[in-house]
Amino acid sequence: MTAPHAAHYARPADWKQFERLSIALMSCVFGSRFDQYGREGQRQDGVDLYCRLKDGSLIAVQCKGRNENLGKKLTIAQVNQAVLDTQTFQFKIDRFFILSTSPHDASLTNRALELTAERSIVGEGSVEVWGWESLENIIRENASLQDSFYSEYKPKISLRGWILRVGLASSLAFTCFIGVHKYLAYQADAAQTNEATIEGLTEYMALNDRLIDIYSGCLSTLNKETFTFSYSFQQFCVVPVEKTLAAMEHQVQHASLRIDTAAINQLDVLLDLLKEDFRQGLIANQMVSFFEDGMVSSQKALCIPNNSDRSAEILKGLRKPAVAAMSQQLEFYFILRDFILPGLQSMQANVLIAVRHSNKRGVSDQMLSDARELSELLTERHQYRLKEPQQPFTLSAVKSMTSREITVSGDMDTTVEDARYGNVLIQSIQASFYGRHADVQELIRCGVYKKDAASIIEREEDAIKASAVRST
Repeated sequence: MTAPHAAHYARPADWKQFERLSIALMSCVFGSRFDQYGREGQRQDGVDLYCRLKDGSLIAVQCKGRNENLGKKLTIAQVNQAVLDTQTFQFKIDRFFILSTSPHDASLTNRALELTAERSIVGEGSVEVWGWESLENIIRENASLQDSFYSEYKPKISLRGWILRVGLASSLAFTCFIGVHKYLAYQADAAQTNEATIEGLTEYMALNDRLIDIYSGCLSTLNKETFTFSYSFQQFCVVPVEKTLAAMEHQVQHASLRIDTAAINQLDVLLDLLKEDFRQGLIANQMVSFFEDGMVSSQKALCIPNNSDRSAEILKGLRKPAVAAMSQQLEFYFILRDFILPGLQSMQANVLIAVRHSNKRGVSDQMLSDARELSELLTERHQYRLKEPQQPFTLSAVKSMTSREITVSGDMDTTVEDARYGNVLIQSIQASFYGRHADVQELIRCGVYKKDAASIIEREEDAIKASAVRST
């Protein structure tokens, strides 16, 4: 007869038997009694079994196999639905297990890891999928499960078996010695990993703090001017953000060898969100650069004698790209003010929670509330699109005192809007050439600009750079 440690155990014949096996199995794993949640016919919100552990954490289990599905292959869609069903469960679930008699599947494990990473951002519990092979391994390790559910697999012990057992016992002392040594080594490694995790997360938080300072300086710059030209935007909102994100990515890659997997997964998720924020800024700046390209072309047109009409025609056509750039810059402003900066604060709470978990310390309700705010902010942000303003330059002048949802209706006098655009157009004659030294030299050579134009523009560039450095 096959020994229990080598046996392949038969799958339960019906769902009720599977549920009973699951109760006993999970009770063995956690050393605490699991119970059925509710009874058949009652609303269970995706939970078949539950147990409140001594540390207060709640373990919930769903046994996949009702409605004649016992033994059938579990799908990713079913895993997603199982997790979704628990959203209406009235208690916070710290760990959610899906037990199935279907074969173990790497794709299901990967999906469970993805769900765990997503849920950790908003303070929700982990997800694990155990196929029949995993359940078999637990049965092999627990004689009580074998006695209760698979007694036919337990052979009677012969005399030869007893002799073998005595021989095994004689070597047990030596094995115990080796085992204790390995255990102590494991404890030392675990303590070292925990220390490295805390150190790595703390370094990440420092970079997150720096990003908050940079984006605060960016917001201040956008507040000062109706229209922020690309050179200023680059120095305040692009260059320092790009450097900090690169430092964050390097830190995560460097720490991945010494920080536990759960912490690294969370940092990767947060870093992806920060990169998406950065792309929003790049889009806004590209639109401004397109408008400035038109201004540069209008000035170069003056290099050709008697070509002022062509220059005026180009200037006249700049209103449309200027409005498009202004609208894009407004959208980025509201995303930065209402989503990015609050989101960075919430990211701090998420990382701080990870640090405290690594240090086996408690987490306050306020910290959990701040961490959950990130999910709400992301949902709002993905749904947010700036309604095309009828007077974007006028709206930009008062944006710091304006809600992102503001709308203006009815007939409007465009006098103020035209004046504000005219002021932007005048400023752009010089500001469009910041960082374009070759174009400035070309205009000096053809006589459109005076010789000191290059030094004037360079002084302005230096002043902008110095101001950007001071702000961060």
